[in-house]
Amino acid sequence: MAGEAADETFSRLSPGTSARAKHLPSRRGLAMKNFFLVGCPRSGTTMVQQALSRHSRIAIPAETKFFFSFLGHSRKNQVRHVERLNQDLNIQLPRPATRITSAEEGRAFYEMMARQYVERSRKKDAVCFGEKTPEHTGHLPRIRQMFPDAKIVVLYRDGRDVAASLSRMPWMTANLYVNFVVWLYYHWVIQRVKDNDPSNLYFARYEDIVADPRGELAKVLRFLDLPYEPAVAEGQGGGEGILAREYAWKARALREIATDRIGVFRQELKGEQIEVLERLGKQALLSRGYTLDTDGERPLPLSFFVKLSYDLSRFALRLPWRSVLRELLGRLFLDGRPVRRRGSIFTTDYTDNTDERQNGLVFHPCYPCNPW
Repeated sequence: MAGEAADETFSRLSPGTSARAKHLPSRRGLAMKNFFLVGCPRSGTTMVQQALSRHSRIAIPAETKFFFSFLGHSRKNQVRHVERLNQDLNIQLPRPATRITSAEEGRAFYEMMARQYVERSRKKDAVCFGEKTPEHTGHLPRIRQMFPDAKIVVLYRDGRDVAASLSRMPWMTANLYVNFVVWLYYHWVIQRVKDNDPSNLYFARYEDIVADPRGELAKVLRFLDLPYEPAVAEGQGGGEGILAREYAWKARALREIATDRIGVFRQELKGEQIEVLERLGKQALLSRGYTLDTDGERPLPLSFFVKLSYDLSRFALRLPWRSVLRELLGRLFLDGRPVRRRGSIFTTDYTDNTDERQNGLVFHPCYPCNPW
C-alpha cells in the first residue's frame, strides 16, 4: 500500500516521531485531499488563497516553498527551512534525520507538515489541504509526479498589470520590462503544462474572478469537489496564510474582492511603456484573451534587446540558483512525461549531485530577494 510505504519512509527520515504523525486523515475520518494554487506573482494567488481559506473544509497555510526551497536541498538548508516552517505555520516538524531527496521521502514529509497544520487549525471539518506558492508553478511536473491525484488551480492575469505591480515590490527589480519577461516566462511554463497534460488542471483568470467572485469561485470549488459557501466570495479578511512580514504587499488580499485593479496599468504606465510591452508580448497577451491598446506590430530595435539582455543578466545574478537548478530537473526529466496515477511507486531522486545528472541552468525569475 502506498500509505504503508510512506509510513515506513517517514520512520526512516524522523525515527523519533510517533506513529500518529505518519498519517494524513481529515478530521472527518476521510483521506485528506491535496490541491495546489499556482501562478505568476501578483496574479491574484493570495486573493484566491484567502477566499478559499474561508471555506469550512479547506485549510491553506502560508507559502511553504516546499518544492522550491526544501526538497533536494542540502540537509543544512533543509533543517533551516524546517525551522522557518515551524515558525511560520506554528507547527513542530522534526529535523530530518537524513537529507530528503526522493519523491517518496518528500511526500511523507509533506504529508506530515500538512497533517500538523490541519490539526493545529480550528477547522474540524477540513477535508482539503491547499498549498499556494507562486514559485511552484515551475515545479508542476515534480508536484504532479509526487501527488498524481492532486488538483491544481492555475491563476493568470494581464501581463501589463502584473509587470506594473511587480515593479513596486520590495523583493523584485523595479525594471518594468524585466518584470514583463517574468510574466512571459510564467506564461510559457503554464502553456507547456497545459499542452503536455491538462488533466486535473483548472485555469482561472484574475479579471473574471474579481468581476464575478461568486460565479467564478463556485467553479473553482466544483473543481475541488466542494460545495459553495457564501463566505468564500462575499467575506473578507481572515489573515491565515499571510505572514506579518508580508503585509506590506499582501494586505489588499484581506479586503473585499473588487474590480479596481483591472487594467490599472493604463493609469500607472506611460503610453510609450505600454506600447513596448505590447510589442514585446503581443502574441502572449492575445492568446490569454487580452486586447491591445496599440497594434503591437512595430518590431523593437536591436538596442532595446541588448539593454534588456543586460538588465536580465543583472537580475539573474540575484536569483537563488540552488533552487533554480532543481526547477530545471523537473523541466528536463519530468516535463511531458505521462503522470502515473494512484498506486505509483515513487523512485525519482531530487538531488543536486553532479554524478547523478542533477545539475543545470534555467532562468527562474521569481522572488530573487525573498528571505526564504
